[in-house]
Amino acid sequence: MRTVRPEGPIIYVTDDPNLVISDFLGYALSLHKISGRPRAEELAERFSPEGSGMALPIFVAYRATEPDDIPPELNELSEYAKDDFDRMEIWVLTRLPPGQLSESAVVEGSELRHLLNEALAQTTRSN
Repeated sequence: MRTVRPEGPIIYVTDDPNLVISDFLGYALSLHKISGRPRAEELAERFSPEGSGMALPIFVAYRATEPDDIPPELNELSEYAKDDFDRMEIWVLTRLPPGQLSESAVVEGSELRHLLNEALAQTTRSN
């Protein structure tokens, strides 16, 4: 399982070469500034197995429910059958930089929530 390490304003994640998961954590931890809700409550609701994820102009995170939900650049996951998606909780994290190609990462639900909880705990301690 990946781990998180805050370093100043950036939250680094192991096994995240393009920093997509790191960027996701930064944006997700900032959602409370839009909603006005407590961070832990906001994250628990949005990223629960039935959660809505997030959609910002520069980043989206959503639960994949079928193979076509996986972005083409992650074609190694396209061989999953519909049955796999019924048994698994797969989240797609996609950075949408203006004028550039998008970059995505896929994380299973339990690991996504683990990373969110770790990042929340570590950034709360450092503030």
